[in-house]
Amino acid sequence: MNLEAESVTDPHFTSLAGDACNLKEHADNSFDLAYSNSVIEHVGQWSNQKRMAAETRRVAPRHFIQTPNYWFPLEPHFRTPFIHWLPRPWRALIVQAKACGFYPKAANADEANAILQDAILLNAPSMAALFPDSTIVKERVAGLTKSLIAVR
Repeated sequence: MNLEAESVTDPHFTSLAGDACNLKEHADNSFDLAYSNSVIEHVGQWSNQKRMAAETRRVAPRHFIQTPNYWFPLEPHFRTPFIHWLPRPWRALIVQAKACGFYPKAANADEANAILQDAILLNAPSMAALFPDSTIVKERVAGLTKSLIAVR
């Protein structure tokens, strides 16, 4: 499921366009497996993250949902250490001062806030709350939890 359908050459797979927070066109357990790699942090606030998690759990009996860990010191989208732990006004000033990771330099406060809204990282308790019937696997690098994976 992507915002836009992608071309797929393998006959065992189908690409669908849609909103991961609203899969009403799909019946319960209509997929064998839901796989998501670094998506849930991009769907918006907690309410959207809850909707995506609920829809994922509803449409597939098994899932593998990966997201970067909030407590890992390097923020993967900004590719800047510790930036995600700073107060929001400071982060807004930083992204207005320079390009960070995948994001261009923001021209103004409005652009800066849009950039900051693009990725809202989760921690292990939040992933456990979103996926209560899943095992939360911690992917580690140098002893630190880099990402979290909800597996069912």
